[in-house]
Amino acid sequence: MIEQVRTAYRYLLVLGAGMILLLFSVMIPVLSSDSDFSIYNTGWNGCSELGKDTYSAGSFVPTIDLSASSEERVVHSSFSETTGDIRPSRSSLLIIGPDLTFTRKEGEFAHDFLSNGGSLLLADDFGTGNELLSFLNTTTRISGRTMLDLSYMKSSNFAVTTEFSEHEITRNLTMLLMNMPSIVVPSSKAVAVINSSRTSWLSLDKNGWWDPDEPQGPFPILTVERYGRGMLVVLSEPSLLINQMRDEMDNGIFVRNLFRSLTEGKENVMIDESHRDLENPVQLTNSFMSAFDPIQKIGIMIALSIVFLVFNTALPRKIIRSARQLIDRFLSEEPVGPGDGSTPIQVVMGRHPDWDRKVLERLINDIGG
Repeated sequence: MIEQVRTAYRYLLVLGAGMILLLFSVMIPVLSSDSDFSIYNTGWNGCSELGKDTYSAGSFVPTIDLSASSEERVVHSSFSETTGDIRPSRSSLLIIGPDLTFTRKEGEFAHDFLSNGGSLLLADDFGTGNELLSFLNTTTRISGRTMLDLSYMKSSNFAVTTEFSEHEITRNLTMLLMNMPSIVVPSSKAVAVINSSRTSWLSLDKNGWWDPDEPQGPFPILTVERYGRGMLVVLSEPSLLINQMRDEMDNGIFVRNLFRSLTEGKENVMIDESHRDLENPVQLTNSFMSAFDPIQKIGIMIALSIVFLVFNTALPRKIIRSARQLIDRFLSEEPVGPGDGSTPIQVVMGRHPDWDRKVLERLINDIGG
């Protein structure tokens, strides 16, 4: 009885260990944030899908400052502090939805980066990026005012545009859906690649209606400008890049075209995370990730149970012994028939042992047996 209890306990331990292994296969550290436009934000308002695209391309450049980071807050270095073999002609810099201002050092870095062949995307609708643009030899600016449009989906906040110039960024585009975009005020050297419709206007009083003193479209939404040997791309609608909006209309095609245009032939892609609001920091958390699908889990549990039964119980030995006895009995049986010297009565009784032998003998005698 004691041995049976021990066996039961051992089985429960093996079963429990297997369940833990399957339910929590791997524990990995995960960087997460709920900040708008962050590549560590997997929510609707994050750019985690764009981060995956960059990582999949094999060109992602980490910017985490390990010396200043902790589990509560992950600090990112400014792009101006990038070290290593980062050649501008082989690199791209993406700045999406910045919240914090830019320094002169960052402006000088951006100028040198572009002049020496780098590609820089500034996607901003509030105008925070204008400080960076002010350090560059360009008059291109972001209005910071909200653009509304009579060509919309659901409400005038969700403007729709079909106004595209011929460019690799607009290849195969028919319609884009935006979410309260601003507009680009381009320099004389900038080329407007995407524009709003003719029914758009710049909302100055924010009352949702067009007033006679409010400028009317079309307005530039994305401009491309040659800067030295590099390319400066300014987008006044960063919401086109967030996870949720990528599935709307041709937004996904636009993101892929834009990413390809900025990164084609580049070895390094830096995505700026140092200008995020400090109230929404990037945090380091632990996440349990399961490495098996449900069918695999069931198969592993069955295999563990079989292994336990084989090595820890007498059941397999009993099964083997019973099977051996059955085989021996089958092989030891000899056929009974007229050709082996048996009498007809013996043959019949061998086949029907429950019959009455005396009745059978009398019947055979009557028919002359």
